[in-house]
Amino acid sequence: MPKNATLSELRNLMEGINRAIMAERGDGEAPNSDVLARVKAEHGKVLHELAIQLLDIALVKLNNEVNNRKGAKALTQEGFDLFGQYHKIPKGISIGRGRKKDTAKVTFFEADHYLDARRKPKDDKNDDEFKRLVEDCRPYKQSDDDTLEICMKRKIEAEGNGKLSL
Repeated sequence: MPKNATLSELRNLMEGINRAIMAERGDGEAPNSDVLARVKAEHGKVLHELAIQLLDIALVKLNNEVNNRKGAKALTQEGFDLFGQYHKIPKGISIGRGRKKDTAKVTFFEADHYLDARRKPKDDKNDDEFKRLVEDCRPYKQSDDDTLEICMKRKIEAEGNGKLSL
């Protein structure tokens, strides 16, 4: 029975190709295009055996990119911009391995877990606006099931402007 290729084997093959290209070039660089061309030329059978897994990996990465896109508009069902004063808020966040959720619908537990998992050095400002959003909404939390959307609506109402902007 022939041995099936594994992703681990492919990673090792790619590591070897990276090192070989870096050595050949003499400048320590291994452009992706060169590595991929060589992997395809030298290890087509392995790629063929792993095609479904590789496609799944690529699609998961694309889905993550879609959910990590930052946008100014988190729209309510009525079409109002709920988080208009916050910039670069992700449209969706990861709430567990392979699970994404609309940012407006996350609970504080989920938001805190997301932020804890993404803690970076203090000089990294990537999640500052999301942190600010969560902390601004936190005083309006009345139960563990409250979402950012519910709390933002309470905040807007409490501040007296009572309007959601378009």
